[in-house]
Amino acid sequence: MRVGIIGLGQSGKSSLFYSLTGQPPEPPSGKPRRRLGGARIPEPRVDLVASHDKSKKISYPEIVFVDPEGFPAEAGKSLGAEQLGMIRNADLLALVIRAFNNPGIMHPSGRIDGMRDIDTCFGDFIIQDLAVLETRITKVRKEYERGKKSLKRELDALEKAIAVLEDGKFLTQGNLTDLDKELLGPFEMLTLKDGIIVWNVDEDAEFGSGGRGVPDDVKAKCEENGWGVGAASLSIETEIMEMDPVDRVEFLDDLGIKKTVQDRFLTAVYKRLDLITFFTGGPKEAAARPISTGTTAYEAAGKVHNDIQRGFIRAEVMSFMDLKEFGSVDAVRKAGKYRLEKKEYIVQDGDIIHFRFNV
Repeated sequence: MRVGIIGLGQSGKSSLFYSLTGQPPEPPSGKPRRRLGGARIPEPRVDLVASHDKSKKISYPEIVFVDPEGFPAEAGKSLGAEQLGMIRNADLLALVIRAFNNPGIMHPSGRIDGMRDIDTCFGDFIIQDLAVLETRITKVRKEYERGKKSLKRELDALEKAIAVLEDGKFLTQGNLTDLDKELLGPFEMLTLKDGIIVWNVDEDAEFGSGGRGVPDDVKAKCEENGWGVGAASLSIETEIMEMDPVDRVEFLDDLGIKKTVQDRFLTAVYKRLDLITFFTGGPKEAAARPISTGTTAYEAAGKVHNDIQRGFIRAEVMSFMDLKEFGSVDAVRKAGKYRLEKKEYIVQDGDIIHFRFNV
């Protein structure tokens, strides 16, 4: 799973990256680059799987965060092609919007206006997607007119998508079919991606998940575009990251904060991407593996190893709750809760799977 973190200059983008990954800001490199950092998602269920299998290694789900940086100061007023190009392959976008007041940190546009910044960034998504598709459609039209009629369906999808973007809308707001989206897939459209706005507020402002602390017009804008939104004070979150664990707990209690932005954000990513977790175990490794809701056993096998998918025979399946209730694999078998499933089986959250395969 990959999340691209973006934002205008002085929005707190790098502070969010630090809060999520623990990687502090680095000295300017003098040229644009992208930083990568990971965050492990707590998954206590895999610990029980590991204890039953006496696994030597435990693997937790991880999210990789991408932070484009090093762009010149004048680029802080908008998101350019190079910056957005660095996060095109992300599964989800996190857009940091400045809502805090600090006279010592100048906003590139001169004054704080979060809604204006959202409109700017969303507009940049549309402009860059349009540029990509216009380049593609020029090539496709030429080939189609030269007699390559197999491109007709892609041409139709491109024309439909361009019309949506020219109307100033995200592709998610257009009447695109599943086939249209599939044909557009290779171009990694920003306006087809899910996203979350992080509303970066002052230290004394209300903040939290579910839109708490976010103005109603901002929530309406996010809903209109199919995005999530949550408020956080990233200056506080930066302080939290710099504390030792004992002081951190006391500090959170004093502020009445139940969950850090990292905890809330990781949960939100799972929810926004509609992910579930299945488990594999064994003496070498027990692993929690995130997949999309609706994934088949055959597709899940490929998440473990290509050879397992290629040689798939059957999936031996039991649920985590059954293992927890009955206490052992043998007891689950005796209770009739251990199953053999075919390729078409839809994996459920909490399934523990052993794949039978032959290559």
